Amino acid sequence: MVSQDLINFKNFLKDEYEKRIKEYEKKIEEELAEIAASKALEFEKKAEEIKGHRLEQLRERLDLIKMKAVKAGKDAVANAANEVFCEAREMAEKITLNARANSANYSFMLDKLLEEALEVLSCECGTIWLLPEEEKLLASLPMGFRLAIAERDDQWGGPVVTDEEEEKVVENTVRGRFERLSPIILQRIGAIMSPLMEKIERS
Repeated sequence: MVSQDLINFKNFLKDEYEKRIKEYEKKIEEELAEIAASKALEFEKKAEEIKGHRLEQLRERLDLIKMKAVKAGKDAVANAANEVFCEAREMAEKITLNARANSANYSFMLDKLLEEALEVLSCECGTIWLLPEEEKLLASLPMGFRLAIAERDDQWGGPVVTDEEEEKVVENTVRGRFERLSPIILQRIGAIMSPLMEKIERS
């Protein structure tokens, strides 16, 4: 009887041991699964972070490329506008030089420029400043005015008139007229170029 009880006790211990082992194995499996799930989640989160960072870097790079492209486009339009203005200036200078080739035409133009300048000056006497080569092209010297030779850097020509005290000055040179027209010319060029600038900014 004692022997049977011992056997039963051993069997009980064995069953209990196996039960504990299985519970322990199950617990380990659950913990491993939990760790694996946690690691997978952590990995997925890290992957998303990397992906997000890469996307942000890509967006920044694309923004930089776009910014450079827009700047290049604007620079190209600005350069084109400047070229148009320079061409207009060169054309005005060329027309003046061509007019000088015909003394009759240039003399007529010079008289008109002088007439306009004297009207603005509104004085009965003063000084008319001309380039050396223009002296002989002046049709007549207005009464009360003396002629003086101007040593100017530009060769566009045209008169500068002053009152007797040289306090009031009216410049009606070809270059001066062009410079006064420059804001209008630039405004018109800007109006033409503006749609291109807007298109570049929207792209």
